[in-house]
Amino acid sequence: MKLPELTLDQIQDRCTAQSFTRGEEYFDMGMIGNPVLHGWTLASTCEGTEEEPYHVSVELMPTGIADAECSCPYDWGGDCKHIVALLLTYIHAPEVIYSLDTLLTALAEKPNEVLLRVISELLKRTPELVPVAQFYGDIEEEPEIEIEPIPPELSVYTTVIEEVPDVAPAPPPHESTVSATVTTYREQVDRIFGNGFLEQQQLHKVLAQLEGLVAHAESLERTGETEFALAVLHAVIHQSITRYSDTLQRNELPQFVNNCAKVFSRIVIATDIDTGCVPATLSEHCQILLRLSFNAEAVFTPILTGLLERVCVAQETSELQAMLEQYLGESPDRSAHVQLLLVLYLQDGKTQQYLRLAQDEGEAYRLIYALFVYQQDAAAWQALEKFSLSIDEYTRLLQSPIVKRIPGFFDKLIERIKDHQPDTTIALYHQLIEQTALARNREAYEKVVAYLTALRGVYQGLGQEDQWTVYLEDLRERHTRKRLLLQMIDAQCFPSYIGANPNTGV
Repeated sequence: MKLPELTLDQIQDRCTAQSFTRGEEYFDMGMIGNPVLHGWTLASTCEGTEEEPYHVSVELMPTGIADAECSCPYDWGGDCKHIVALLLTYIHAPEVIYSLDTLLTALAEKPNEVLLRVISELLKRTPELVPVAQFYGDIEEEPEIEIEPIPPELSVYTTVIEEVPDVAPAPPPHESTVSATVTTYREQVDRIFGNGFLEQQQLHKVLAQLEGLVAHAESLERTGETEFALAVLHAVIHQSITRYSDTLQRNELPQFVNNCAKVFSRIVIATDIDTGCVPATLSEHCQILLRLSFNAEAVFTPILTGLLERVCVAQETSELQAMLEQYLGESPDRSAHVQLLLVLYLQDGKTQQYLRLAQDEGEAYRLIYALFVYQQDAAAWQALEKFSLSIDEYTRLLQSPIVKRIPGFFDKLIERIKDHQPDTTIALYHQLIEQTALARNREAYEKVVAYLTALRGVYQGLGQEDQWTVYLEDLRERHTRKRLLLQMIDAQCFPSYIGANPNTGV
């Protein structure tokens, strides 16, 4: 297994400029604690504003970052500063990251009494792991949580709990067998949920047992049994969504389903990279999951459509497109299904269908971006004058390949929004300045000075000289360690700033 070589650009693409800057500070201050790597999972704690440290985890994949999560309350777009700090640790200080694979190999050679002492100490320090330990302790004593043997007609499949055979069974003879196998697994997973309503404590016990099945699916993947791993995960996802109504409908079950979806997509992507093709049964898995996304509670729809976006890249999707087109009016979360359909159209090169749907659904950014991509520039500029985008969407345009294709793209874009969106123009300059300054080299700082010059003109045009002075002073304070940048700003000698900071001599 070859771990990815991450770059700073990959991290910056996943977060705001402010989160990246704060993440750098957290990394420099050593806020990351006990970073560990186990398989594709990178995890650690990170000190924050709360008394207890936050828990951070990143799912890696051969090409980069599959997903990242943090227990902090940040919810303002992109990765938080704690995730950034962990990723920077992975890049800049890999020697401090402890490999759990190495540890587990060493522990496997220890006698049972040593392992029991280790487990006892871990459970005392981390009581929330008790349900997981209980699950593994109960496997032999509680047959009701074991998966029953697959019927004879489906004997090509291994069971979820049984020992994985040394020789891989033959692949499924036809697609309908996959559906039948998933159905069989669903029935058996349903026995874990039991009958009737689940109180919160009961749900936690069920989730601990389901986590064991997810772990088993991952072990099936490691032994090359990809089809069986996907069948188990599909069944767990499907039945967890189906039984949501039998719970208090809090966020535990959606979070669990989201994690299962990430494991499912990671296995598909890894199989495609390792073998050059996706699992043979993926097409039917996708069709079943898409049907489920229309029937599930709205909270699960973006989870399922997000899963389908990730795994449909390397397969033919005309049947999925037809299903989306037919049932779009019945969607519990129309925007999620529209986004999936747009992705499939773009992947398939269906330009007109993409543009028509984006326009009909008011997906302004996607419409404008696609017009530029398909070199319908005049229509794209007209759309930019008609529709207002968010700061992040304007920034994404400015970071796209469009900028290199169209000379003076930035100036043309600013010209079209500064009159009717002056506040957006100012905010856009602020974000561009922060992102550009992260590069920490002369060329980037020259761009920062150019942006500052243009930004000063916008402030002057609005009669907001005082706000310009405040912004420039704040910029200097936040980048006080970047001496070259400050020297270049001083050399520009912005008139409205002279005398604002006597300590600099400017």
